[in-house]
Amino acid sequence: MNYLSEKHKQLSESQQSGLMLWFGQLPMDKKAVAIGLSLTVGISSAAMAWKGESSDRIYFCVRTPQKKLVCQDKNNRPFRMTPYYWEQWKQEGMPRQVVRDPATGVNGLVKATNPYKPSWAFGGFLGFALAGWMLRHCQSEEKQRAVFEDIAQKRDAAKAEMAARSELLESYRDVAIAEVQLQADLDLIANDRTVDIQKAEIYAQTEIEVTQMEATDAIFEAQTAGMTEQQKADYIKQLREMKTPYLQGSQTLAGTIDPNDKVTGDEQSAISLPLTNIAGLTTPSATPL
Repeated sequence: MNYLSEKHKQLSESQQSGLMLWFGQLPMDKKAVAIGLSLTVGISSAAMAWKGESSDRIYFCVRTPQKKLVCQDKNNRPFRMTPYYWEQWKQEGMPRQVVRDPATGVNGLVKATNPYKPSWAFGGFLGFALAGWMLRHCQSEEKQRAVFEDIAQKRDAAKAEMAARSELLESYRDVAIAEVQLQADLDLIANDRTVDIQKAEIYAQTEIEVTQMEATDAIFEAQTAGMTEQQKADYIKQLREMKTPYLQGSQTLAGTIDPNDKVTGDEQSAISLPLTNIAGLTTPSATPL
């Protein structure tokens, strides 16, 4: 036991006997056996003290004038007393009408059937008192143990609650991580789709530009069909040297785009034939230059 002070310890030890200290060190099963034995002793002693007579008795009768013996009172209780009081009555002057009851015992004397009745009564008291003291001691220890049990239960409940909260937080964390991962996967998929769309747009733009280039090349080939290499080179050079086609003065759109005003002599007849063929979409005949 934890004492508050030295004085508390001294007072507690002064109120305890060696039997109490010995009993307090016993395990619970042995304490129960000791309490049971004490109760058995108490009950047995009380039973022994209850029955029988603890002293001798002298039964007597009163002789009436009619020579009749009356040995009982009106309640049918026999007349009797202890030898001590019988002798004292005789010394004080016992009437001659009082005689011993010859029908009871030996000349009215009945020996004690339980001469140790006081001892048995004391044994019963001692057994019950000892059992009560041991029960009270167990009750006091149980009360002290209940405090620690209550603290232990609250501690276990707190640990269980903390474990449950930790498990719940772990579950929340797993769900949050799963949500973040799912969102990241969705973002990656969206980015991939965006890249694919951009690639498709780039490919489409490239395809358009390639198609435009191929169309430009086809138009150029159609425009320069029938020209010699030198004529094609001169035509390309002329196209490169052309300024922004804003009309100035007496210029006309037909005159600006007419290639006939850019060449002279025989070159005009060589260029005009392919242009005519482009407009009519016919295959030119081989015309020697």
